[in-house]
Amino acid sequence: MALMRTMQPAFTAGELSPALWARVDLSKYQSGLKTAKNIFVHPHGGASNRCGFEFIGRTRGSGFAILMPFVFDAESDQTYNLEFTHMKMRVYRAGSPILEAAKAVTAISKAAPGVVTSAGHGYANGDEVFLAGIVGPVTLNNRNFIVRNATTNTFTLEDLHGASIATESLPDYVSGGTARRLYEVASPYSESELRRIVFAQENDVMYLTHQAHPPMKLSRFGDANWLFSALDFQPDIAPPSGLGGTAYYKYRSGNSLTFTLKVTAVSASGAESAASNGVGVLWPFENEDGRRIHMSWTAVSDASFYRVYRTDENNGVLVETPNLEVDLGQTQYIGSGAIPPSSSQPGAPPIPTLTAAFVIFGAPLSYKVAAISEETGEESLPSAPFTLRNDMSFKGNKNVLFWSATPGASSYIVYRLDNGRYGYIGRTDTTTFTDENITADLASGPQEGNNPFSGAGNYPACVNFYEQRLAMGGTENVPAGVWLGQSANYENFGSATPVKPSDAITFRIRSKEKNQIRAISESRGLAVFTTATEFSVSGGAEDFLTPTNIVVKRQSNRGSSWVQPIAVGDVMLFNTARGGVIRDYSYEFANDNFTGKDLTIMARHMFAGRKVVSWAYSQAPFSIVWVILDNGQCVSLTYMREHDVWAWTRHETQGVFEAVNVIPEGDEDAVYFVIRRTVDGEEQRYIERMHSRLFEKSEDAFFVDSGLSYIGASTKTVRGLDHLEGKMVVALADGNVIRDLVVTGGAVDLPISAGKVHVGLSYVAELKTLDIDLGSVQGLGSVQGRNKAVATLTMRVEQTRGIWAGPTDDKLVEFKQREFENWNEATRLATDDVEITLNADWTKGGTIIVKQFDPLPMTILAILPDLKVAA
Repeated sequence: MALMRTMQPAFTAGELSPALWARVDLSKYQSGLKTAKNIFVHPHGGASNRCGFEFIGRTRGSGFAILMPFVFDAESDQTYNLEFTHMKMRVYRAGSPILEAAKAVTAISKAAPGVVTSAGHGYANGDEVFLAGIVGPVTLNNRNFIVRNATTNTFTLEDLHGASIATESLPDYVSGGTARRLYEVASPYSESELRRIVFAQENDVMYLTHQAHPPMKLSRFGDANWLFSALDFQPDIAPPSGLGGTAYYKYRSGNSLTFTLKVTAVSASGAESAASNGVGVLWPFENEDGRRIHMSWTAVSDASFYRVYRTDENNGVLVETPNLEVDLGQTQYIGSGAIPPSSSQPGAPPIPTLTAAFVIFGAPLSYKVAAISEETGEESLPSAPFTLRNDMSFKGNKNVLFWSATPGASSYIVYRLDNGRYGYIGRTDTTTFTDENITADLASGPQEGNNPFSGAGNYPACVNFYEQRLAMGGTENVPAGVWLGQSANYENFGSATPVKPSDAITFRIRSKEKNQIRAISESRGLAVFTTATEFSVSGGAEDFLTPTNIVVKRQSNRGSSWVQPIAVGDVMLFNTARGGVIRDYSYEFANDNFTGKDLTIMARHMFAGRKVVSWAYSQAPFSIVWVILDNGQCVSLTYMREHDVWAWTRHETQGVFEAVNVIPEGDEDAVYFVIRRTVDGEEQRYIERMHSRLFEKSEDAFFVDSGLSYIGASTKTVRGLDHLEGKMVVALADGNVIRDLVVTGGAVDLPISAGKVHVGLSYVAELKTLDIDLGSVQGLGSVQGRNKAVATLTMRVEQTRGIWAGPTDDKLVEFKQREFENWNEATRLATDDVEITLNADWTKGGTIIVKQFDPLPMTILAILPDLKVAA
């Protein structure tokens, strides 16, 4: 029976489903695990226990919450966590809630409950405040309380568990102290709607959509100054007002004459009525100068059209028209020779009444003016129309327009009506414009305002940006509809007639079944995810989308859930509509199509019967997607497509995971969770941040959940743990592990003094290998199913301390690594090959279990068991 050494040099397949435990033929079997709990896999192959979660704060009223990232500038650390609860939003920056301006505390009575005096504090019952700087009853400092019994100048306190704060046993108030309210703003979203909010951010503005609400805009004006506002989808700049003008023209002298005009009505069959009453006019006919005769008459029944007659020596029809008025030019005064009928023909319409016939000058010319924003270059809606009469075909005739200046405008565009449509005639930097018979460009008209999301049923489900446009999609009335605002003018959904390439875009994706759009994203085209199909929308050969250049191509038929896709480099990950599957989605040049693989196929046991409810991607430093499932579990995916790394692990805590968010902070992407815990018999929801793994010494390691750190003068009492009241916790005090501590009165007492203490809930990290496979061994064949024993285990570790290993849970052996440390020095972290003599046990699998029970770091780079195999 030979002793053989085998090696597992990487864990980049993560935890494999039990259904794959026999698939030794898979390459991922050699880098897979049976169990990967509270660990994550490094892209380079090693596996580490996850860091602990720092306690950040309780959600508002401990209610259900989601977190959204708001990243204005990561370089200057202007990154925020937005906490949405029922109809409210709070803001966090760098792991701390944003607080309002401080109100001075001037007195605290000794009573039950104690009364806090703060002149003109402005607080209301139920507000949450943070106290600090109080001299005397110092146990009130650096804690959050709920305001009760508020008056103009006083209030009492209630802790976050609902207990009134009695101050009778506390030291007398001496001086100082401030109260600061947690900043919050009213939001339109109820608790039941939070999971379906979709957002897209650009600089200081975030756009939010939900099918139950009109699209909203959230604007940041300062850390403690945020505003929700409704969108009107109109240009930001107002249209010009006060449009007026003067027509300049000249009359020419020459011969004139007076004649009489009459009108008749003609039926569809051609029967003509008798002529109407006559109206005489004086007509200058010799030299044309733009004058016209304007005539109008009453409508009569059964008239198909009307004939206008001249009744003198030049009798005859001058014009036929279906209208009730007409303008006759200066050359339209010679009749056809027909005499106006004196009686009506059988079946003719009634005789019309001629109401007016007089000389006017020129034709009506209608103008509109639009303003151009100096800041954005956006064009406003046009002004109200203004009409002048003129005939500018005659030299020297002109129309001079003027209007009031529009605030923020750098220039103005002037349009004139021509053949029923307004066309461009010029641009000016002033508030006047002269039209000297400029030819209107009818290919460039003014825009018309449009709000496609007005009224219930028309609110979009999702939002994103594409090619410098704001894109929204999927209303209840038009589930497959997509709307994109004007290029670079996000909130302007207007368009001109005819449309311009930069105008807003509207289209509907046609398919054989109802396809509710659930997400839109940008990836070599506009990626549209629906309930049944994935589409790519582009401008085709021109490669940019315009109102007249829209090409929709189906890519796959997977279907998408309401959870929004996330971008990982040049790849998108999306959650399918059914089955809890997560797929990647990227362009494949060879097939000219978007394709991808099922990333959960190797870990189906984690997702069977489950739904993804929240996820976020942390790029730095480990490229991990953190996923929350509907059963409150958290799983993580180390994903690096270019190296074919996709490894799932799972995470547990003393509570239930409900939401996750990632925002850049410093040199890392900080991961935040909303976790529901039971504390002192009540359910509480906490926001907690995964601690950084960048440390060198064991005393800096943070591997406790819902934890806090004390750094200062050596002490035996650590306070500020009210959120863990009654819980058993563990501490790392100057690098030494202290267990079985119970939080009482918001504090724990240590058996030793320490200056750096991390206190919180404990958790166990576990790594369990798959059954050992050696391929085909000479004389034995496969070792699968044969008894095996591991007597000695070598592990290659990095920055590790305090691990246990063995073949089964009841035969674990601790690695004793303290060796050269000084008497009062914490055990150093090991980066080396470490060897453990195990309690050998014959098993069929030869699996190895490695666990970390203590709040200490563990990184396993490779496992090298010395193995005996029974014949």
